[in-house]
Amino acid sequence: MEIIKNKTVEDKKANDENRGTQNEIIVDPLPTSYEELAKLQAGEYENIDLVSDEAKAKVKDIFSVLPDISKSPSKKELDYYFRELLKMVQKNYEGPENLINRLKFETFGNPNISDSRYQFKENLNVVFIIDASGSMAQKINGKEKMASAKDSILNFVNKLPKDAKVGIRVYGHKGTGSDADKALSCSSSELVYPISNYNEGEFQAALNKFSPSGWTPIGLALREAKNDLASFDGANNTNIVYLVSDGIDTCEDQPIEAAKDLYSSNISPIINVIGFDVDSEGQNQLKQIAAATDGIYDTVTNEGELQEQLEKLNDLTNQWQEWLEMGKQQYEYKKVSNSLDIFTYIAGEQIKSRTREYKYLYNFK
Repeated sequence: MEIIKNKTVEDKKANDENRGTQNEIIVDPLPTSYEELAKLQAGEYENIDLVSDEAKAKVKDIFSVLPDISKSPSKKELDYYFRELLKMVQKNYEGPENLINRLKFETFGNPNISDSRYQFKENLNVVFIIDASGSMAQKINGKEKMASAKDSILNFVNKLPKDAKVGIRVYGHKGTGSDADKALSCSSSELVYPISNYNEGEFQAALNKFSPSGWTPIGLALREAKNDLASFDGANNTNIVYLVSDGIDTCEDQPIEAAKDLYSSNISPIINVIGFDVDSEGQNQLKQIAAATDGIYDTVTNEGELQEQLEKLNDLTNQWQEWLEMGKQQYEYKKVSNSLDIFTYIAGEQIKSRTREYKYLYNFK
């Protein structure tokens, strides 16, 4: 409690100094639409608990940083107060762009979508990039977040069509979260299951190879994922990448730029991002990664919600398998049809040469 008090007193002092007199108050533009709200960062206290007695006791200290408006405040002061309060408690608004990308993903294969990356190809590859930093050892409902992530992905691949391929890359799984291990951990990213068809034993062995450990090099993992997919050209492959993280990049390795580079390559992947029990700062960065690549961003707070997101991916892979089987059936039908056309052609030419043409030549000799 003392820590909160000291922090809020200092923040309030700095806030008041920045605010100055009424005429010097600078009010950031107030949002007037959901679209504008979506462009603002989620607040540090967006999920603040206002129910328990303990939480209520802390609320006064947390919000004491806000200016005093108890004495006939002006409209400008009220606007300032509201804007500063919103910065602290604003929810994670989705925004129309994320909704549009979600709808595109849910109507995958629709010929009316001009972007070829949303069209089914003869090959489907799904790559998971998994956060194995130390924070993934935290527990939700008594279960480690890493264990929940592994179980959810295992549940997904068990339903994967036989013709689809899957790969897993992890990051931050070496070293510890200490400063002494930062260099080691920030250089750790590994393709533990190369992009290939699902093999139960090998896949389980891959999951057993890593556990939550160190820092969070998201940028490194995205750059390495580009190398993983280098031989899967987007012209013949539908490539889907899922980044799962419970926090921000802590290795200063430019994750947004790395995501853009992967997205704009000839791999032409769809890059979706899942924030797993992530705080507001983590949400804001992960949303930027998804937005920079026209992907979907979703926040999940437990294993059930994570599995719900992957069920949507299962639906897509099943649609691809149906599309592929239909294509194979059409191919076989066309093959038979072409064989009949060839036979008819040869028979017709033989009839011409051996009967009709011979008859004409014989009559004119």
